[in-house]
Amino acid sequence: MEVTFRRLVEEDLPQLHRWLNEPGVVRWWEGDDVSWEAVVRDHWTDPDAYVEHWIALVDGREVGWIQCYAAADAAEDPDEPEEAQAWLALGVDTTAAGIDYLVGDPVDRGRGVGSAVIRAFVDQVVFGLHPGWTQVCASPYVANEASWRALGRAGFSHRADVDGGDGPCRLMVRDREPPAT
Repeated sequence: MEVTFRRLVEEDLPQLHRWLNEPGVVRWWEGDDVSWEAVVRDHWTDPDAYVEHWIALVDGREVGWIQCYAAADAAEDPDEPEEAQAWLALGVDTTAAGIDYLVGDPVDRGRGVGSAVIRAFVDQVVFGLHPGWTQVCASPYVANEASWRALGRAGFSHRADVDGGDGPCRLMVRDREPPAT
């Protein structure tokens, strides 16, 4: 399975809107506005320049969306939930990144696609393009077992459970591998 990424472009917004409204996805984004206007605002015209939006491809086929950002920037953003602040309070590096992701089509779930995408994204984009980022974190809802298990298969370890505002979340962390000597 070849996993690649490309930056989100405006033409991707209809597909992202469909993915965010797919029942298996929307249940984990409950409380978030996934209307067309919100998708455009949050993923295209969002003033938070520190967030990078990407499309994940497996063997050349679009399978999902993934974003990354500096956790310290998110912790300072008054419009963001206090989740990133909780990460830092739990000892996450101030040089950590955060990621959020989704696998859009239900046929791609439960087959290892999510963990392959996460692993490749961390290697190629998070650590590959951002040499200053020392860790990467994600905190799916504790009830979203498939998501935190995918993170575990992608090399993340459970750090702690945190309050996600809408329910408990499982903070998962992966450290950058030390350089080969």
